[in-house]
Amino acid sequence: MRVLIIEDEAGLADVIKAEFEDENYEADISGDGEDGYYQGLTDIYDVVVLDGMLPSMDGYDVLRKWRAEGIETPVIMLTARSELSDKLKGLDTGADDYLTKPFEMEELLARARVITRRQGKMETERPGFGDISLDLRTCILYNQDSGAEVQLGKKEFQILEYLIKNSSQIVTREQIVQKLWGYDCNAEYNNVEVYISFTRRKMKFIECQARIKAVRGIGYRLEMADG
Repeated sequence: MRVLIIEDEAGLADVIKAEFEDENYEADISGDGEDGYYQGLTDIYDVVVLDGMLPSMDGYDVLRKWRAEGIETPVIMLTARSELSDKLKGLDTGADDYLTKPFEMEELLARARVITRRQGKMETERPGFGDISLDLRTCILYNQDSGAEVQLGKKEFQILEYLIKNSSQIVTREQIVQKLWGYDCNAEYNNVEVYISFTRRKMKFIECQARIKAVRGIGYRLEMADG
């Protein structure tokens, strides 16, 4: 699990990071609104802890822009203000939860666990994009329009599931390597290209309109053939 902490109070950010790492999260910190916005836009996290008041861009604007870009990562807003209007502002902007400073770290961790569990339950057994869907139990790829189907190998399935889950953004080669082989492996980028090629063949076999598009020098994303 990965958490992004966007908090300009360095001491508090370090404490939050340490607490999440004790819970076996991988934790990244950004102390600036604009930097945090781009980090959340270009990287993939399971939950974000976002301060409402930040330099360069406040947390509400960060969250508003993410939601406009289609980034649906769960967000816990932090603020020093306890007025109901501030809480409503955060929730209306797209926050999943809200904590007023000062708070107990145990409560923050508990709320993060609840949000990530809720997110997991929202994952359907047949996630999809465009005219394709995946059966998570059997690893079968379906053309939802024609009913055609094909069995995917483990890596093919993992790649396509990851691209579907993050279809609102570009997934980098580094992220795919980390997802499929882990941080400490020796897999190279050509391993990714090989499995992308295998997956494309399976998609072509069922004659779907969804495509895996290579974004030169960055990674991959899903698009429809006429997109």
